[in-house]
Amino acid sequence: MTKQLRDDLDRFAEDHGYSGRSEVIREACQSLLDEYQETEYEGRLVLGTITAVFGYDAPEIERRMMDLRHEFEAAIRSNSHNCLADNAGCVETFVIEAEYDVVLDFIATVRGVDESVSVEYTVVPVDVMNIEAGESLEESTG
Repeated sequence: MTKQLRDDLDRFAEDHGYSGRSEVIREACQSLLDEYQETEYEGRLVLGTITAVFGYDAPEIERRMMDLRHEFEAAIRSNSHNCLADNAGCVETFVIEAEYDVVLDFIATVRGVDESVSVEYTVVPVDVMNIEAGESLEESTG
């Protein structure tokens, strides 16, 4: 763990009333584990949008993102890389369509690229999207 991360954890703990860094880490670990517990999406085809933000001019991270595009190419529907204004950072966005466990594996892999990568995501079951799209179409043509 880098000194910067330790300092950030200590500051976060103090600002939010935690007893210390270990309590913050314990809660974060529990939250992460809860994310990967079986859900109603288990075994279903889902569409995931994954956004990774990282520092500008990080060739090793960019190279690893490219490796992920190849590793998961069967499931990736879209991928873009954008640099933020004034070289403030880079944003890598993936749209992936696969079974839920594959999408979770992809998210975990992106998170594991480097500790400096910030990852956000959304997951929606494809069959729910199809039903909602069908209802909207019927309503507009009915």
